[in-house]
Amino acid sequence: MKKIRQILYLFFWLVVCQLPGLAGAGCVKNHLDWYHALSRPPFTPPDAVFGLAWGILYILLGICAWLVFKPGGQKRTKALLLFIIQLALNSLWTPLFFGKQMLWPALVLLVLLLAEAGWLFKVIRAKHCLSAWLLTPYIAWLLFACYLNIGFAVLN
Repeated sequence: MKKIRQILYLFFWLVVCQLPGLAGAGCVKNHLDWYHALSRPPFTPPDAVFGLAWGILYILLGICAWLVFKPGGQKRTKALLLFIIQLALNSLWTPLFFGKQMLWPALVLLVLLLAEAGWLFKVIRAKHCLSAWLLTPYIAWLLFACYLNIGFAVLN
């Protein structure tokens, strides 16, 4: 019974961590013509790479959350709050960049997202080192996203 509960809890976090991507998918789909018309910074990956990368990153976030917030584990209210804020900020970037086509405000949001991710890493690392390291690909991708966002904003 305990294993089933753990599997269900993992599934819960995997689903929760996919929500920011699902929230922004419509914005991307509806504004691809606009995006493709923009001047692109060097090293902009093909469209398919973004979906694959975010899918993997959201899975890593889900596993991280599952490890940190397991039932019966220590209370981690601060980490949970930071994790939820991270997902909320993440879900706002795509509608701002694609939906509103506000490149500079999207960059400001992305910088806040990156700072918050660093804070989350620090808080989680203090109690659960492995989970914190699961955040490193996400933080690396956010840094790359900052580069791309700056490039799009400057070039357009």
